[in-house]
Amino acid sequence: MNTEAPFDQDLDKEVTSTELDEVLDANKDLYDKLNQIPEIEAIEAISIEEDIASESEKESNPLSDFISRVRGFYNDNELVRYASWALVLILISTTALTILEYDMFYNDVIADVDGSFTFGKTEPNWLDTFFHTFWWSIVTFTTVGYGDVSPVTHLGKFLTIIIMLLNFGVVTLLGGAVASVLVAQRLTGDDTLDENKFEGHLVIAGWNKTVPSILNLIDSNKDSTSVIILVNETDKDIIQRAIAGYERLDISHIPENFTNESVLRKAFLDKAGTFMILPDNSGLLPHEDPDEDKTVLTCLTAKSISESCNVIAHVLDVENVSHLQRANANEIVIPDEHVPHLLAKHVTDPGVPQFFDDLILQEEEDKGLQEVRIPKTLSGQTHNKISAFYKFKYGWLLVGYAIRKAGFSLDEQMGESGSPLIRNMIKEQLDGAGINLTSDEHVIVEINPADDYKVDEKHSALVLR
Repeated sequence: MNTEAPFDQDLDKEVTSTELDEVLDANKDLYDKLNQIPEIEAIEAISIEEDIASESEKESNPLSDFISRVRGFYNDNELVRYASWALVLILISTTALTILEYDMFYNDVIADVDGSFTFGKTEPNWLDTFFHTFWWSIVTFTTVGYGDVSPVTHLGKFLTIIIMLLNFGVVTLLGGAVASVLVAQRLTGDDTLDENKFEGHLVIAGWNKTVPSILNLIDSNKDSTSVIILVNETDKDIIQRAIAGYERLDISHIPENFTNESVLRKAFLDKAGTFMILPDNSGLLPHEDPDEDKTVLTCLTAKSISESCNVIAHVLDVENVSHLQRANANEIVIPDEHVPHLLAKHVTDPGVPQFFDDLILQEEEDKGLQEVRIPKTLSGQTHNKISAFYKFKYGWLLVGYAIRKAGFSLDEQMGESGSPLIRNMIKEQLDGAGINLTSDEHVIVEINPADDYKVDEKHSALVLR
């Protein structure tokens, strides 16, 4: 935390064991006071409720779990719903006609099944009649219509008319459901992806030697998404060998050109939480460099599909940074950006590069520098209180905050005031000059702020776990 004493003077000052105990006691008192406020009590209550809920889930009834799974399967599958309705309609029509036209169907059973198997030992019974009526319902439902048997009473014929009209609607819906399933399978290729599980997932376009390391770090962080789609033209066998060791991650592979809009839609980019574009070495020889024009083009395509998608672009050539900025990339990663700083630190502060390596490159499971959500009930609290909360509650060191800032739009800034002709002229001039005055939501970082720095709902904590 910040102090009012000069930095060098504070470092040179000797700290006695008594002074150290006073500092620790002061922080402990602050933590105890913090735990007494209603917000923290509410957080504790929520934690207890979550524990109770998790225990009750473990003790849930197997029958209720089975019913819940069947209900979920029914709600998620359109084809199953229409087929179920068709079966229910057939059973209802069979039951009704068996009651209304029993004599007619019974006599037809006697004439048709003479000498063959019947449920009745000596002569057909009601079960034989019901099965024969069920067969007639199937023939009518499928519009085959053999005509060997038909209702004779007015009531039976009227009921048959209703059944045929209802059957026509159900058959149409059922055929449409089958067609939609076939079209969806065609769009997603041979390796069909289940759309229901893709929401807030990660899409990685491109393949190079850094991808396994990225997947390894994501796999070690249990709070991050576990659903990932890889989009590249690398051989399937290479991808399968590379992703075989990740038990927590659910990784799918689309072996197609990621610059095509249709391919990105197969990856459900409109539902993705993050889209990462990497220099693509697919099909290149060792001495060949990836085409970074694909990165810029893919960024433009991604933003045309979903403006809210968080696009992270990795480029090797600094000249492409301006192009990606115009394409509204949310974050741009340049590999050599920090090299001069780290080289200089090896001379001026030799421990800093090693600290950076241990902090970033050797991150272990549930350890290292991570971003965590700040409970909403702590919004409005000061930095020193939140720092004490994480330190004494979890043993984490709060080093700063990631703050999400809203995007900028020229239309919103100009509003409706002034002449529409002038507003349109300004926008046309800017577009003609290639100047983009629209930006998406972005993240800024506040490191070690003052003790009285206040935190709001847009902040998330950067902690050393």
